[in-house]
Amino acid sequence: MYLYPAFFFTFEETFIMPKGLFFSLSLFLLLALFPLSRLFSQTGYSVSGRVLDSKTKESLAFVNIVINQSTYGGTTDIDGRFRFSFNESIKSLKLSYVGYESLTFQVENKTQGLVIYLDQKEIELQEVEILPGINPAHRIISNALDNRDLNDPEKQKSFSYTMYEKTVFTIDADTSADGSFVDTTGGPGMIGISLDVQSEMDSIQQDSVLIDSATRLIETLISQQYLFLMENVTKRKFLAPDRSYNDVVATKMSGFKDPIFVFLSTQIQSFSFYNPFISIFQSSYVNPISSGSLGKYFFKIEDTTYVDHDTVFIISFRPRKGTNFDGLKGTISISSHKWGIQNVIAEPASQGGLRIKIQQMYDLVDGENWFPVQLNTDVIFNNLRIGKYKAIGSGRSYIRDIILNPNLVRNEFNHLDIEVDKDAAKRSEEYWDQYRIDTLTSRDRRTYEVLDSIGEAENFDKMAKTFQTLLTGRIPWGPIDFDINRVIGYNYYEGLILGLGIHTNDRFSKWFKVGGFYQYSFGISTNKYGADVSFLLNRRNDVSIDAAYSFDLIESGGVCFFDDKTSLGSTLAGNWRRLLIKKLDRTQSASLGFKFRMMKYLLFGVGLSRQFKKTTTPNLATYEGNATILDDEFLFTEVTAGFKWAYKEKFLQTIETKMSLGTKYPTVWLQYTRGIKGFLGGEFDYNKVDLKIRKTFRLKYLGDFSFQLNAGYVDQPVPACNLYNGHGSYRMFTLFAPNSFATMRMNEFLSNGYASLYLYHDFKYLLFKGKKWFHPEFALSQNIGFGWLEHKERYAYFQDETKEMNLGYYETGLLINNLVNLKIYTIGIGAFYRWGPYSFDKVGDNFAYKVSVIFPF
Repeated sequence: MYLYPAFFFTFEETFIMPKGLFFSLSLFLLLALFPLSRLFSQTGYSVSGRVLDSKTKESLAFVNIVINQSTYGGTTDIDGRFRFSFNESIKSLKLSYVGYESLTFQVENKTQGLVIYLDQKEIELQEVEILPGINPAHRIISNALDNRDLNDPEKQKSFSYTMYEKTVFTIDADTSADGSFVDTTGGPGMIGISLDVQSEMDSIQQDSVLIDSATRLIETLISQQYLFLMENVTKRKFLAPDRSYNDVVATKMSGFKDPIFVFLSTQIQSFSFYNPFISIFQSSYVNPISSGSLGKYFFKIEDTTYVDHDTVFIISFRPRKGTNFDGLKGTISISSHKWGIQNVIAEPASQGGLRIKIQQMYDLVDGENWFPVQLNTDVIFNNLRIGKYKAIGSGRSYIRDIILNPNLVRNEFNHLDIEVDKDAAKRSEEYWDQYRIDTLTSRDRRTYEVLDSIGEAENFDKMAKTFQTLLTGRIPWGPIDFDINRVIGYNYYEGLILGLGIHTNDRFSKWFKVGGFYQYSFGISTNKYGADVSFLLNRRNDVSIDAAYSFDLIESGGVCFFDDKTSLGSTLAGNWRRLLIKKLDRTQSASLGFKFRMMKYLLFGVGLSRQFKKTTTPNLATYEGNATILDDEFLFTEVTAGFKWAYKEKFLQTIETKMSLGTKYPTVWLQYTRGIKGFLGGEFDYNKVDLKIRKTFRLKYLGDFSFQLNAGYVDQPVPACNLYNGHGSYRMFTLFAPNSFATMRMNEFLSNGYASLYLYHDFKYLLFKGKKWFHPEFALSQNIGFGWLEHKERYAYFQDETKEMNLGYYETGLLINNLVNLKIYTIGIGAFYRWGPYSFDKVGDNFAYKVSVIFPF
């Protein structure tokens, strides 16, 4: 711990504040004072303990403490603990904390392990007018902004550290929602029904007894153990500008042997408070210490302290009245030493089902550079109750062994951001004790003992693996997986589809998989079937070989890239367009493919395929003398080579699975296909190039902007089934399908070369904040397409009217998402309008009305 001379001053600002606003502000204006800079030289007397909220029993971080009315004092650490030494007998501690009543605590015989409670105070501030002048807090924030790159740990040339993390889930008995039966009849029971009323009263009393018994059981259980306990030890290396590698060397989860949920602790909060956006549980919030924040946040100096020659400013922050953005509220301590952040307490300014608070504490490394040393996260799940109690979560991360500017080289890093060591789940207690801050409590040990025994009996690992497999669209059963996407399906052309798909899984073999499927399409009375086999040669670098044979129906004029997969995840992401497809070709296909990763961020795929297609309409006209021959059966032999480039894409690699953590850069797909005539019966020579680029930009105060660019070109006249159909998704009323033309009729256009741009801007709730239970989110969409068709005469019989969109296709849409929030997904509505050269004369025909269904994952 550190000590500092206890000199203080406060700045009083004259402003208008609505009556009662201070009560709400006091819930988040938590004072963050400068940590103690050095141990006091005289160590004859000492005192230690912890400071808690008297009502919630929550630890209070950075509470100001003064010893014996002297000029020396200190602060509690991020867990509310303190330990001081002094040169004379310690008789009293004076505690002060923003939003709490000051307290002078008399120290008697006991000086170690004290527990001190502070009471929250409720103060109503009257409205006062803000007078002209410069807010002095702005000078401090501006200095912190100017020195942001100097103090940002991820702007260092390199660093390494070891982090110990401990996460628990339990219930909060102080947040229970008690309820009681109230007789509202207003008088005696009527003749003939008094017995029924008494019977119901007896039933209610019996239920009350059962509820009380269950409550006592829950309270007894929770007093002895947690619902869940997880620990991790991670060694991290960082090399500027953005190379990072986290080696999880030890992991332990109550009830589980396989660290399948290790990624949870990596996604809780941002590593430091210097990024433009602060991530908390997968949501992003505008950092108050970022460009433009002075106009969006209200700052106020709450206190000031001095440490040697440095000054520490404790500043509260919240979004300004009248603003509407994803912001934070809390307090931040900024030192005049390099104007670096010393500690911060923050929570989302607007919270719903989750109430989240984060804390970060920084210390000087090598006496010069600020670096985070502890990260805390506390969560209350308001909508998740166990009995009558709310579930809560608490995460603590302690950073140690910090080395600045170690000699690191690029080849020490790869595309894996997080990797779990193969022995991480097998570490001994002696190994763990090297990294734990404190030894395990009896409650910790009992949690492991009870849940490990239950987990082994109930096979929690199998259940977790099943859940993970379900997200990929498969249901595991022993050594095989059932393919959910093959069980039931529907589209406009085939109608109802029923079937079965199976594949072997890791229980059968970790490097070899074989499977197949059978389906029946009732709308066209057609059987579909297939089989495939794959060999995973190198999991770390995604090296695999696969072969497949199938008789299936494939969209006419569709585009498919080498890594495309139809899965439950793609459906939940909004891939509803396949339900609307009107034209599919019966296709008998045999293929061989090889995939591998190269240069970290490039995934390559090469393949050879032979396809026999029978189309529903004549796809190509050929001429022999004066005769015109219309064909509807074709044989293609293709060699394909493509890549997916996701620059700086990061992955989490556990012992058995690999998960993408995404990239902040555009993702690019490029694929080249060569049609070969005469090889394996192929009937056409041609070259085909397909391109797709996708990116989402997070814009401060404006929401999220996404674009997708698609383009393709075929250089020879080939059957229409291998050209491009325009990618429409029209029905007058239907589900919204992103990255498609909402007003374009299915197969309305045909092109051998095209370019389409899909623009989507999600304002979230920035345009309309709404109420507690009603948060509509507005989004705008603009889609633009161009297409060209050469040798048009050879496609004259393809359909009643073959159209090309060389003049430009335009449509604009407005969506109002999140009108209905069903927790698992949200529902909204929208409308698109078709305009420009291809608009219809009848205005109503240019509209398409949509229902948006959005899943949060």
